[in-house]
Amino acid sequence: MLPYTTYLIDLDGVVYRGNELLPGALEFVNWLADNEKNYLFLTNNSFATGAQILAKLARMGIHTDDRHLLTAGQAAVQNIARRVPGGIVYVVGEQPLIDLVEAQGLTVAASEDADADAVLVGLDRYFDYQKMTNAANAVRAGALFVAINRDPVLPVAGGFLPGCGSLAAAIECASGASPEVVGKPEPMLLLEAMQLLGSQPEETVMVGDGLAIDILAGQRAGMHTLLVLSGSSTRADVEQSSLKPDHIYADLADVMKELTQTTPQ
Repeated sequence: MLPYTTYLIDLDGVVYRGNELLPGALEFVNWLADNEKNYLFLTNNSFATGAQILAKLARMGIHTDDRHLLTAGQAAVQNIARRVPGGIVYVVGEQPLIDLVEAQGLTVAASEDADADAVLVGLDRYFDYQKMTNAANAVRAGALFVAINRDPVLPVAGGFLPGCGSLAAAIECASGASPEVVGKPEPMLLLEAMQLLGSQPEETVMVGDGLAIDILAGQRAGMHTLLVLSGSSTRADVEQSSLKPDHIYADLADVMKELTQTTPQ
């Protein structure tokens, strides 16, 4: 069944775990480049910049560029820019997210202004009552309501911080409207990736380590799915779940064994 023309690849648990490069990851990325495959690394991350993620990959020996990376934040902004070109966005988020919005030709609403075409919610460690009020009022007035992900908490050294999902939930409660969620397991991030690459679902495979995140997102987007057992989900999880990926491999090194056998030399 392998190979496909387009590969969408989760990072943590697939390419690396923490600061450790996982087996086969470098060889897999080299294979993608050598065989001129379309590919994008995907992440739900709502606070790290693309440059930070690319720098982490480079430290591990994977040298790529922003043409091969799509964060949920980038996908959210691109989606808003396509729907309300040149529009005004009320941003609940920090400077990297504001920079993404402005780079797409959108206008960032002043912090005290509830007049906006869209409300975009990411991680914001300076979230306060005024921001919640303005965002909720904008949503009530008809603004698009987009959240980068639904993660309730952000793991940090020594514990947890409220995540993007917690802030979106506060605005949801105050406005009475539910947000469109970009990050996995919702399909929007994957759909934006295919839009960016000009690919169709039948030629695309989502490569991930989480049944309830990556595989579910791939199925919701109508594409093929490939689970590696180097991260969060185990073979026992698959046996007990109604979610069945199209392919299961131990890790990317195991994937490479099949790819090198099926790809003409």
